[in-house]
Amino acid sequence: MQSIDIKKSRPKKKFERALGFPYYFVLIVLVVIPIFLMVISSFQLDRSSGIFPISFTFSHYLDFLRATSFVRAMTSSLWIAAATTVVTLVIGYPLAYILTKLKFRLQISLLLLINAPMWINMLLRVRALEQIIRMLFPYLIDSVPGVVIGLVYVYLPFMVLPIYAVLSKIDTNLLESAADLGANRFKTILKVVVPLSLSGVLSGILMVFLPAATTIIIPQYLAPSQNIYMIGTLIEKSIINNGRISYASAVAIVLSLVILGIVYYIKKLDKYKGVNRNEKEAY
Repeated sequence: MQSIDIKKSRPKKKFERALGFPYYFVLIVLVVIPIFLMVISSFQLDRSSGIFPISFTFSHYLDFLRATSFVRAMTSSLWIAAATTVVTLVIGYPLAYILTKLKFRLQISLLLLINAPMWINMLLRVRALEQIIRMLFPYLIDSVPGVVIGLVYVYLPFMVLPIYAVLSKIDTNLLESAADLGANRFKTILKVVVPLSLSGVLSGILMVFLPAATTIIIPQYLAPSQNIYMIGTLIEKSIINNGRISYASAVAIVLSLVILGIVYYIKKLDKYKGVNRNEKEAY
């Protein structure tokens, strides 16, 4: 019987592997190859002559470290992205928790309202927000709070949705058990709900922090005087428009390494990840 089960499972595993081929193809073509070409370009000289110029230099990385404007822009971008992430978390977590306590139809309606701005082009949304700020709060233009407000407005759904998805799957028996053991509502949220929703919180943090750190459109319209240094805008204005593609590749590689380090340490905060994996293996 065991040999028969093994023979039956082999075609199933082959079928599952075949289903993964389109994913791997897209991953290689749209992610791996562009990153490889960007790494190669970062070591090439700008405006090299020839069809396939071959050169090798560390000058772009050294120029980046010498350029205080880029270091300042990277620090500013990470700081603004961190502030945006904190604000979206403070707003998004209670909102997601309240959604899970409502009736199902009302949850769907509110989720549609939260997602509705995502159906509109980001440029149109940012321009509309710019006009509102200029009419009601003109002092926020060309200021860090104004840029953070724009980032929160655009990326708030990316914080709410993963947290809501995790909170909605929490077993209500756990909450009832905590109440039976004498925990009030605040302790139940702090000791049960928050730890179980940590994976959704970390997913939301990554989905907000990464695009907020590299955004171009939002600071371009909410900080038009360029008094606020953002790495995406500086790359576009100072490098790509001047044809320094190899230099831009080097800057992007450095920024990617910094963000990957941040992502690594954020992922390590999910202490329940291993527990969930062991439970799945047990089943």
